Amino acid sequence: MLLNDIVVCRKSLNGMEAETARQLRREGHKIQDIASRLGTNQGRVASAIGRGTGKVEDDDGGEPTLF
Repeated sequence: MLLNDIVVCRKSLNGMEAETARQLRREGHKIQDIASRLGTNQGRVASAIGRGTGKVEDDDGGEPTLF
């Protein structure tokens, strides 16, 4: 079976893609929809628009929590 080569392997969105993600988010689009439009994953979109994971570490530096 022949498989297609993966040509692009990226760790973050480029400047134009990041700005597009921020603009779409300001317009009210969901992160999942933005990621789909840009052909990337939701984590990269969240990083580009400045949203973290939503987890907050304890004061003692312990395990992250959701509160």
